[in-house]
Amino acid sequence: MSLFYYYGLLKEKREQLQRLKDCESKLHMNQQELSGYQEMIVNPELSVHTWQGKLANKFSEIRLEGMLHYFTDIKENQFHEVFSILRSKIQQIQSEIQSIEHIIHIMQLEEKKTEYQK
Repeated sequence: MSLFYYYGLLKEKREQLQRLKDCESKLHMNQQELSGYQEMIVNPELSVHTWQGKLANKFSEIRLEGMLHYFTDIKENQFHEVFSILRSKIQQIQSEIQSIEHIIHIMQLEEKKTEYQK
């Protein structure tokens, strides 16, 4: 492979890394925004006059036992899993970048050695 190939590969990997870091940043913002909605699930804007009786009780059950459970799962478990996968992929690409940079360095040294011997 040529230096040109490795420079192109290095550029591609750096772009991938930047996209992953941008994605991670946006996901953190979304996670924070989502956390702000928890209060609306636990204490929705409903008055005593609006919700009464069986319907209000059923709504409370759905809200606290169903919606809050899924909301918490998304906010904590699913986001955690996505961040873990992202961090792993970021580390993998950073490692690939280091390897490519090392290969480029070695190839440059070989080129200089070849030029020097001429």
